[in-house]
Amino acid sequence: MSTPHNEQPKKSDGVYRKQDFATYVTWKSLPTFLRGQPEAVIRKMGIEDEVVIDLLRLKTQKDFAAEYDIKDLGTLTDWNKIIEEEGLVEHTCAWARKLTPNVVLALYKNVTKHGKSKEVKTWFELIENY
Repeated sequence: MSTPHNEQPKKSDGVYRKQDFATYVTWKSLPTFLRGQPEAVIRKMGIEDEVVIDLLRLKTQKDFAAEYDIKDLGTLTDWNKIIEEEGLVEHTCAWARKLTPNVVLALYKNVTKHGKSKEVKTWFELIENY
């Protein structure tokens, strides 16, 4: 694997279980308050993506390790460091973007009823990178 001369290789490039690592990054990006919630609660929040729903069944790192047969929890500690160093979670809001139409409608109703647009600005800054 070659990198441009001025670019350092990323630690994530050397991760052995790349698919599991990518799944873990996605899991880490999901709202912690939804982890471990019943499927009905998750669907009520507007989340329909089956992969996301499956990941949200896992409440803790220990649950994730058991589901993905990761025997050494130190692996997840190492992955957490890589995720933080490379800022990977900030770039994984794809699951939330699917909810934008619902949120925009709810925020529109709130803005027209109460005249507050701060929530709209916050959503677009966080999720849509405006």
